[in-house]
Amino acid sequence: MNTATLSLAAATLTATLALAGCEKAVQPTGFIPTNIRMKQDGDLARAWKAKDLASMKFGKVVVKPAETTRPGAYGDLSAEQLENCRRILTEQLTAAFASVGTGGDRTLVVRASITEIKPNKPLLNVAPQTQLLKRGYGYAAGEMYATDGEGGPVVAAYMCTTDTARIGTGKLSETGTAEQAAGDWAKAFRDLF
Repeated sequence: MNTATLSLAAATLTATLALAGCEKAVQPTGFIPTNIRMKQDGDLARAWKAKDLASMKFGKVVVKPAETTRPGAYGDLSAEQLENCRRILTEQLTAAFASVGTGGDRTLVVRASITEIKPNKPLLNVAPQTQLLKRGYGYAAGEMYATDGEGGPVVAAYMCTTDTARIGTGKLSETGTAEQAAGDWAKAFRDLF
């Protein structure tokens, strides 16, 4: 092989890998009220919080059950798989916000939605050579916001898209990325407080 052929092969491989590793930032769906102006928070996340937000204002936290409200946005996942993802996100938010709500007289109400899931293809994620192009990798997207009381003003909002990680067990099940992302999303949202 001559140098030109090697250079072309290297450029082609680099371009292929770049395209295969593209991360998809899912756009807002309207779950978070549209008057909230989210700011970029990393590559695939957006966040917003009220200027006067202080967790000590809240004496109680109510985490509403997570939702999946966008038909067709979850691949071919079953109702049972989606219910499991919603349950995990609700549990992670409840655990993350357990330390909020110890002082004030207000109630913080937390709402969340898994807005999109591209299921993983576990069989394509087993061998290293099939992982190179990430053909079996999926992603999950979620949105959440908190209000000061039921129906009160929004005090914080967060949305994120999470890609399947190369290292880890999330790639070994169809919903593994969404299940692992739930804990990351809950922690990131809690960190706004």
